[in-house]
Amino acid sequence: MEIRSWCLFFLALILSSCNPELSKPQPQSFSQEDLPSCASRDCPKIAIDYVSYTPHTIRETRLNTAVNSFIATSLYLEDPSKTPLALTIEEAAKGFVASYWRDHAEFPDLDAEYFIESSIEETHRDTRLLTLEFKQYKYTGGAHGHQDVSYINFNIKTGERLTSQVLFKEYNALRNHAEIAFRKKFNISPQSSINENYFWFNDNTFTMPNSIGFTRDSLVLHYNQHEIASYIDTPIVLKISISEVEEFLK
Repeated sequence: MEIRSWCLFFLALILSSCNPELSKPQPQSFSQEDLPSCASRDCPKIAIDYVSYTPHTIRETRLNTAVNSFIATSLYLEDPSKTPLALTIEEAAKGFVASYWRDHAEFPDLDAEYFIESSIEETHRDTRLLTLEFKQYKYTGGAHGHQDVSYINFNIKTGERLTSQVLFKEYNALRNHAEIAFRKKFNISPQSSINENYFWFNDNTFTMPNSIGFTRDSLVLHYNQHEIASYIDTPIVLKISISEVEEFLK
């Protein structure tokens, strides 16, 4: 019996050492000033604040890959149907600057000064879940820029991305609960159309946003530009206490 207990102890010790607790992320930043080519030539403004994880296991590698992928996509101004090929933030930034130089060479009268501001930070972590918030504001001409906020939820033990369907066991029930909270926040009675206050839900049916994440104590439903409302009315944000949605989580 004593031998069996010692075996179980060492097995638990081995398993815990293979998957240590996720360390705190390290804050990082990148700007156009980090590109040598911008020392002697006009460049668009690039301001990126992000986090990185010391790569102890594949978990940290997955998290860093998600961060780099978001930044590379944000800086990509070429064919939107193609995936950015840049493997580093510096490569992606060089592409953004090159696109700016090309556009201004083609259209010398173009007054627009391109810029991008982007940030990635942790907004929630517990024993099961890690949430990263991705923000960007980008201007590349036109009447106004493009602002976007998205959340990605990860399994904190493996670094694997969790879709809403995987994260929640009662997704339809959660959606119904969220609609009640949405109607209450925006003063829409249960009998009224969900689009009563100038919202744009398709088929007059409440839907969850593309961006769903967590802060320290809340579930966040974030509707971006033109998702359910006009540009001047966005973003639309609904926060629900985690204690209210705990029963819907797996």
